[in-house]
This record gives sequence, structure tokens and C-alpha cells, in this order.
Amino acid sequence: MGKRMLAFFRTDRLFSISLLLALIACFFGTFRWSFIDFKVILSLFGLMLVINGLEEAGLLRAFGQKLVEKSRSLRDLIRAVVLLSFFSSMFLTNDVAILTLLPIYLLLTRQEQQRTSVILGAVYLIVAANLGSSLFPFGNPQNLFLFSYYHISLGQFMWTTGTFVGLSLLLLLVSVQLISKSPLEIPIQEDAYEKKAAMRHAGLFVIMILGIFSVLPLSIAVLIVVAVVWFSNKRLFSKVDYRLLLTFICFFLIVGNIQDQTWIINRIRPYFQETHRAFLGSILLSQGISNVPAAILIAPFTDLEKAVLLGVNVGGLGTLIASLANLIGYKLLKQARAKEAKAFQKWFFIVNLLFLLILGTTVYLFL
Repeated sequence: MGKRMLAFFRTDRLFSISLLLALIACFFGTFRWSFIDFKVILSLFGLMLVINGLEEAGLLRAFGQKLVEKSRSLRDLIRAVVLLSFFSSMFLTNDVAILTLLPIYLLLTRQEQQRTSVILGAVYLIVAANLGSSLFPFGNPQNLFLFSYYHISLGQFMWTTGTFVGLSLLLLLVSVQLISKSPLEIPIQEDAYEKKAAMRHAGLFVIMILGIFSVLPLSIAVLIVVAVVWFSNKRLFSKVDYRLLLTFICFFLIVGNIQDQTWIINRIRPYFQETHRAFLGSILLSQGISNVPAAILIAPFTDLEKAVLLGVNVGGLGTLIASLANLIGYKLLKQARAKEAKAFQKWFFIVNLLFLLILGTTVYLFL
């Protein structure tokens, strides 16, 4: 029994560390349900069910084959997926873009021999989703929070993020050009898909998006998804990554307890009273607790909304936990390509560090 538990925790060290830290935080602090952002948890749960349903129906494979048909080389395919991730994340959020596109990409490239290029493509896809989602207030959770907290006008918001997003796109395109232009080794085939199941889960996907954007109550949207999946394909519940959901819950408990500690808050506050320090502080804090909790933690201590907004968006680059979307991408890749997880971590760190240094330095100079 002990060996099984040890093996269980070793297979997912990120979950294990977050669980340990959450237990320590609650032991010395307190446990409150209010610390947990159930909107994020419910959104992830519903989307996982829907995306798994679309994949099982074969729709993702069929869509991926269309991308292959339009691509003459692996570089062309990666560019197409990266651009799709960048622009779709502006409207669908970075989490949804990664949850939707990364499984398609990994499925398409499973037999591709240029594995380093394939892994780089996965890294760029995740980076593109984080950067593209920075443009609009509804692109990611930290933007939505800061937009609401500081009562920023849409024009002012996009004036702040627009140049940064434009520079990000340019850097992504240059980076993709560095990938070898090797011929595609992916056979083009007509992938049949189950039309009825695909249409059903596409409809559920729309319902989830409406719930995420509060057009429908999120709880109602998730209940509809759960009910339909329960009566149509119960197997999808076993495919949900429950450890990822628990990892998110652990992070919320850790951050909630940090916010409760006055001595920590008193140490944090002085670092966010000057523009450049607020920008750098937002980036650094994001590396340790991720950019969504960092935005929530920092906002009450400064009125420098531009520095914080840019800081937490640039701060999504860097470590795996700098953005919760990074965790989603890593978990998806580990599920699909467990043997390549270490190589992914290496290239993820290299690419994100370079992007962080280039974009962070550029934004710092223009603040």
C-alpha cells in the first residue's frame, strides 16, 4: 500500500508539491471554501469532458488533417497551429485554446520523426495562447480581474496591451522560422468521424463557452454538459484529469492563506509603489504562484494598473507554474507523450526564458 502511494505521488511531482504546500498553508493558516475559485474548476472540468468527447468522436483528427493538407512542411504546420492558438486565445481564452488545439497537434505529430521540432511546436503553441490572450479583457482570468478591479476602459486596456501583443506575434513568427523546414512525414488520410457524437459535443462546447463568458450561468452550463455526457458516454468521466483539478485547488488554498498573513502583505506592499518595480514584481511573483493569483494578490496594494497588467501577462512566461495555462499544456503533453515530458520541460524553460527576457526588457524600457 505504501509503495503504491509513493509511486502515485512520484508520477506527478507538481501535484505532490502543491498538495504538500497547501496542507502546510492550511495547517498554519486556515481552510476556507472561499479561497477556491470554483468558476475556474468548473470551467476546466466541463471543458475536459467536452474536448475528450470531440477527440473520441474523431472530429479533432479530421480538423487536424485539414491543417496537414494545407501544410507543405513541418514548419508550415507548426506556424498554422501557433497562429491559430494566438488568435483563437484572444476570444476563447488561453486555457480553452490550449485544451482545444494541443490535443489535435499531438495527435497529428505522433508519428513525426523530427521530435525536437514537434516538442518546440507544442511549446510555441502554449506560449502563443498565453501571449495572444493578453489583448482583450476576456482573454484570460488575470485580465478580466484587473479590468474589473481598476475599472479600466476598453480603449485604455487595449492601448496598454496592443503593442505588447504585436511584439509577441512578431517574436513568435521569427521563432517558428528557426524550425527546420523538413518535409511532413504525416500521411494525409480521410479521417472519418462520428457526425452525431461530434455535433453533440460541438454543441456542448458552445454551451461551455457561453457559461465561461457568463451568457449562461456557469453552473447550469456544466450541469447540462455533465447530464448529456452521463447519458451518452459515461467513459468520458474516466478521462478527466482530476489531479490537475486538485492541483488548481491546492494553488488557490496556498494563495488564499498568503493573502491572510499581514506580515507577508506588509513586506509585499512597498515593492509595488513605483512603475518599474511594480512591473518586475508582478513578473517575479507570477513565477512562484502563477499570474492569476499574483494579479489578485497585488491589485489591492497599488494603483499602477498598467504596470501590473503588463507584468502579470509577461509573467505568464517563465516557469511551468507562471501561468495556470502552462500547467494545462504540460499535463496534456505528459498524458499523450509521457516519455517526452523531460525534453518538453527543457525546451519549455529555454523558450520561455528567452521570450521573457526579450519581451520583459522591451516592455520595461517603454514603461
